[in-house]
Amino acid sequence: LYAFGSTGEREAFRALTDIQGVGGKVALAILSILDPAELARAAANGDKAMVARANGVGPKLAQRIVNELGTKLG
Repeated sequence: LYAFGSTGEREAFRALTDIQGVGGKVALAILSILDPAELARAAANGDKAMVARANGVGPKLAQRIVNELGTKLG
């Protein structure tokens, strides 16, 4: 069971968990260091290093996240 402070956080969480290799724990780790706007900006700019700062996210997973979120988040 997950709770979110805003609908943006919930949408970002759902978009993250739709990616292969990203579960609830990793999605929460990413959202704990990046708010949804920062995550969308990192995905749009292809900034995998920003996403890789999250605990449990390696360089390959960060690249996959950036590639797949580039089209999902506005």
